Amino acid sequence: MKTKMMTFTLIVLLVGCVVLAYLWIDRSISLSYARQSADVEIAAMRRMERLLGDAWIDMPEQAVLEKLHADAERHPTEMIVITKEENVIWFHDTRFNFEHGKLKSVGNSQIRRN
Repeated sequence: MKTKMMTFTLIVLLVGCVVLAYLWIDRSISLSYARQSADVEIAAMRRMERLLGDAWIDMPEQAVLEKLHADAERHPTEMIVITKEENVIWFHDTRFNFEHGKLKSVGNSQIRRN
């Protein structure tokens, strides 16, 4: 009787360990995929910021602000917030960096010097 109880206990513990190991591996794989997806999104956002910055480089601050307001008005359901600070305009989470009243870069990158 004691042997059967020990065997049963060992089987239950073994099954529990296998389940926990499976859950740990599954979560690790899921986390890896989530991180990879986030990295791809961040890289795509940086490319878009770079392209936009290159296209609008040296545009006057007022012209950029008008374009951003026009885009926000075209997409009212997105509830885009535009905030103006000293030498920076925030278009929701995207940063537009200005120097001497002209656009120098888009995003969190360093201000480029010409």
